[in-house]
Formats: sequence, structure tokens, C-alpha cells
Amino acid sequence: MSKHDTSKKPKDARSLRSAVAKPNAKDASGGSESDMEDLSSVWEKISDKILKHINVSLKKENNTLKLKVDDLEGRSRRNNIKIVGIPEREEGNKLAEFMAALIPKLLGEDNFQSSVIIDRAHRTLRSTPPEGAEPRAIIARVHFFRETEFILRLRRARELEYKGNKVLIFPDYTPEVMRQRRKFNEVLSALRELKVEHSLFFPARLRIKNKGEFKAFTEPGEAMTFVNTDLKNVSEEH
Repeated sequence: MSKHDTSKKPKDARSLRSAVAKPNAKDASGGSESDMEDLSSVWEKISDKILKHINVSLKKENNTLKLKVDDLEGRSRRNNIKIVGIPEREEGNKLAEFMAALIPKLLGEDNFQSSVIIDRAHRTLRSTPPEGAEPRAIIARVHFFRETEFILRLRRARELEYKGNKVLIFPDYTPEVMRQRRKFNEVLSALRELKVEHSLFFPARLRIKNKGEFKAFTEPGEAMTFVNTDLKNVSEEH
């Protein structure tokens, strides 16, 4: 081979390598873009799953916290009673003492062997109404829960009146507790009609006396089934 031919060989080899390298680089570049697209798609799917999982977990945690808050608030108010119909400014500056003296007068002093202890009391939190307008309700915390229950039982026995004004006494339940208790309204109505001894305990647990024994229910449907199948049948037989 001549010197001339030899001198051309490196140049031809470089050209060949360059020609081969360019398509390879293009393929490599194209492959890299495709891989990135695949990775991006996979990452989006993974991130969506993670976000959905976090969302579900947060909802569960939020519901759990809400139930705990509702329970705590309900328990903190279970000794409370709400009194409606007492004119404004009747209590002076000592509302708790006023309520401790008023409750026996409203419900019958013979029903109370000892003084009613009121831990604290306040009017509902709104502006003082003008003269002649409906007075604000009074919220009073009774010291003993059993006395709260006793007061709520006595309120049904007679019409309550204070200086010519009709007075009503209610339990001071949270909206959630009220919602749970209202579910038992139909059952309670049936039990009263049948004159069956029963009690609805806090927050919403119904206890029914049958054949000398007590049966408890937390589900209104189960309680209604028991009333219809056990109590009504017994009542009809007699």
C-alpha cells in the first residue's frame, strides 16, 4: 500500500466512526426522552396513589377527632340544664344563687330534701334584649348529675310558672347528642303508650324494663323491633 493510501485511512476511519456515532447518539437521545416520559407517567400514578392514601387517612383522623371533641363537649354539658322564660334582671348579680333557690320553687320544694347546688350559671351569649322582648335562656350547671336527671324528670309532672310567665326546662345537649337522641323518638312514644318503664341515658342509650330485667339498646331499629315483637305481643295477650 502506498503512503498516499495509508495517509487516507485514519481520515476514512474517523469519518466512519463519526457517521456511526451520530445515529447512535440520536437513538440514545430518543431513548432517554422516552424513558423520561415513562418515568414521569409512573411518578404521576404513584403520587396520585400517595395523595389518595393521605386524603383517606386525614379524613379518618378528622372524623376521629370530631367524635372525640363531640364526646368531650357532650360530657362537659351533661350536668347542664337550660331554663327558658325567666325575665331579664330578675337574678340580680348572683345568677347561680338565684337558680339554686328558684328550682325547688318551680318544681315543688317538697321534692327536695336538701339544697340544690348550682356550680355556675349564665344567660345565653347574645345581646340583652329590649324591655318586653323574649328573655335570654339561662344555662345552669347542677353539681350532681343525678340531681340533673331528677330535675329533668320533675319538669314533666307540672306546668312551670314564674311571676305569670311560662317556664320551660330542657337538657343542654350538644347538637350531635340531640341528633342521636331524636332517633329514639318513635321508640319512646311507643314505650309511653305501652306504659313500659324505660330510661334514655346519656348520650343515647335506651334501657327498657321487661319481665323484671333491663335490656339496653344503642340502635333505635333494634329497640323498635324488640318493642314490636316482645312488648306489644305481651301487651296484646293480656
